Amino acid sequence: MQPMLHRSLPLLMVLMLAGVGAGAADARLVTTPRASIIPASATNRPFLGADHALLPVDLAARGYVESELLVSGFANVYDWAGSGDGVVVRAADVPYATRLLVRRPKEAAKFSGRVVVELLNPTGQYDFAPLWGFSWEHFLARGDAWVGVTVKPVAVATLQRFDAVRYARLSFAHRRGEACAVTPAAADLPDAENGLAWDLIAQVGALLRSSSRENPLLQLNPQRVIAAGYSQTGGYITTYAHALHEVLRLGDGSPVFDGYLNAAGANAALINQCAAALPDTDRRRAAPALGVPFVTVMTESDFQRALKRRVDDADAPGVLRLYEIAGAAHSGPFAAGQPATADLTIAGHAAPAADLCLEPRRDFPVGYAFNGIWQQFDDLLVRQMPMTREPRIQTDAAGEVQRDALGNALGGLRLPQVDVPLASYRGRSTPRNTDARAQGVCALTGAMQPLGAGALKSLYRTRAEFIRRFGAAVDEAATARRLTPEDAAAIKAAAARTAPAF
Repeated sequence: MQPMLHRSLPLLMVLMLAGVGAGAADARLVTTPRASIIPASATNRPFLGADHALLPVDLAARGYVESELLVSGFANVYDWAGSGDGVVVRAADVPYATRLLVRRPKEAAKFSGRVVVELLNPTGQYDFAPLWGFSWEHFLARGDAWVGVTVKPVAVATLQRFDAVRYARLSFAHRRGEACAVTPAAADLPDAENGLAWDLIAQVGALLRSSSRENPLLQLNPQRVIAAGYSQTGGYITTYAHALHEVLRLGDGSPVFDGYLNAAGANAALINQCAAALPDTDRRRAAPALGVPFVTVMTESDFQRALKRRVDDADAPGVLRLYEIAGAAHSGPFAAGQPATADLTIAGHAAPAADLCLEPRRDFPVGYAFNGIWQQFDDLLVRQMPMTREPRIQTDAAGEVQRDALGNALGGLRLPQVDVPLASYRGRSTPRNTDARAQGVCALTGAMQPLGAGALKSLYRTRAEFIRRFGAAVDEAATARRLTPEDAAAIKAAAARTAPAF
């Protein structure tokens, strides 16, 4: 017999429905949603499946399996109760149905104990997975499980265009009794509700930690579950943590998630589709101090949008870290987390724009920095090793990036590529024209300018000296835990093969 979905309204919920805010002391049990496998075949397959990404990944060759699940339950739509973190219920028990993509080791003995729950990014109006794209090799080598969650109605609409039968039951439908007081965003569907995401996120976390036979990770016995998002869904992580981390709890009273990663999310998500944006300096738009780690990662493209919301690193009362990655750009490289162009076409979307910027696209290897941060997360949660503290990217009084003589940013979390450079890197590139699309794309697309032979000779004298100095910088980054040992070895080997002669 399958487990029942509980829809009880404990006393706390009754109080909330009466307009009493839920605060840190008013925890309530997270219900476990229903889940069922969506069968796959050569002609009936998931959107954003690993083998149909822009950079396909052969999971089976790495000892992994992928499954897609339909997950359904009931979620509340919330409002902020006031100027603090408390929330009240705007609409109760709205049914939803979404999908999960699950990638896990085939053999339980090879599981690391860690699950990364990535809220799939819907900014293009379709799901993509930047964090998987950056770090998939790291996750697979370690034996992590990765779960991608569709969290926004507009992404469901794309899934249903991609395969109307496979995704027929997905729904974020919600009819409001009155019109929104604010003008909805262009991507907001009028007969759906973005704000169903918060209970949905918690319920997915509860499912992955449950003893339900419908739990796709039941045989793995997860020990650490981290919720993460990139860009727009990084903002979801911030809102969820402020609104519901203290409110929604597992049966033993513990939090649903053991930590959070907000990557490149400079703006907190709206609590519901009709909510006004929080003031720019509102504390609910900044990283919250919780009983679990909250890590914020900003690229050079992003950090200036959140200068007013920088928070100091801390270890008490909650672990807070802010990492600003010098040289990194918002928009890549994460091809393994992007849908194949052919699948986008089927779903009614054009491929991401190309050639809008003057500089040719050459991606900074930001994935190495993310791998180091993921490793430090486990160092903290498993071995109680504090996460490192890195300086902020340096800015002048006007908030502009300060740069060295070669054009690389000063300060920040620094990879060897900017400390012993062959190029200068910037988080933004130059639009070819002044239209809004080019301006928006190029603000998030990095630019790399290779150094000429004369500059390289002046810096290093010989190729051999560059390789020696670069190798020393790699060793220092590994010692400082900015790089994993595995990445450090790979980077040094690659430099020995590919460094130019000069």
